[in-house]
Amino acid sequence: MSDFLNAVQGALFTRLESVVTSATIYDDVPDLPEGLPEANFPYVVIGNDTALTWDTDDTLGQRITTTLHVFSRYQGKKQAKTIMGEIYAALHRQSANLTATGFRFVDCLLDFSDIFDDDDGATRHGVCRYLITIEKE
Repeated sequence: MSDFLNAVQGALFTRLESVVTSATIYDDVPDLPEGLPEANFPYVVIGNDTALTWDTDDTLGQRITTTLHVFSRYQGKKQAKTIMGEIYAALHRQSANLTATGFRFVDCLLDFSDIFDDDDGATRHGVCRYLITIEKE
């Protein structure tokens, strides 16, 4: 199972880093000091995954749900929405643009998205979840 998760993680990172121009992409939350400088915003973190078997008679596959987090310090939600729009354009129905050696991406669909204010009152937090179907070649 971890082969599938690693393939998705790498493909998402590569695709988002090449297409999303308005934010830095991380595959782990950066270790940032309290009172984070505004210059470190905005950024996107590839978050948790869940995986379900999606095998056929002759192919091994997984249906992976991946959560992406967008963090912005822009006064309103416009910046987070713009970044989430870039992510949508990069991923939704763009499985042909996701690549990993030994795997074929069958589909990538937006499942849901939301934007809310973090507890600090200054950070806008966007969350979007994508359903990715992948199989071994």
